[in-house]
Amino acid sequence: MFDPRSVLICRIFFINEVCSKYLPVGYYPARDYQPLVEVGASTKMPVRLTEEHVRTFAQHLPRTCEAMCSDEQYSCVDGEFRLQTTGTYHVARVYLGKKDTSLHLTELRYMMYMFHVVHN
Repeated sequence: MFDPRSVLICRIFFINEVCSKYLPVGYYPARDYQPLVEVGASTKMPVRLTEEHVRTFAQHLPRTCEAMCSDEQYSCVDGEFRLQTTGTYHVARVYLGKKDTSLHLTELRYMMYMFHVVHN
């Protein structure tokens, strides 16, 4: 059940057709109402990104898609945030500490086209 004390959601974007992966932007009262972005799936705990991580993610998202399209490896490391492609099946993983979420190429492309809304 939704708990308004944990997050005040402003927007939620579903990034696949079956709505099992999502990208909510919300304000977190427990973190002094900081705006945070989650990258999540229905089967895993979400990766919660701060403004700095969102900026890094937005910067490296186009390069990640290009690398996946040309079957190349790509990785970005910024402190505990990592974004890297896997060897097969056009999948990239977003890590924050020990949490991770996998994203397919189609999901990354969709995010690339709409991420300016999240970033701003």
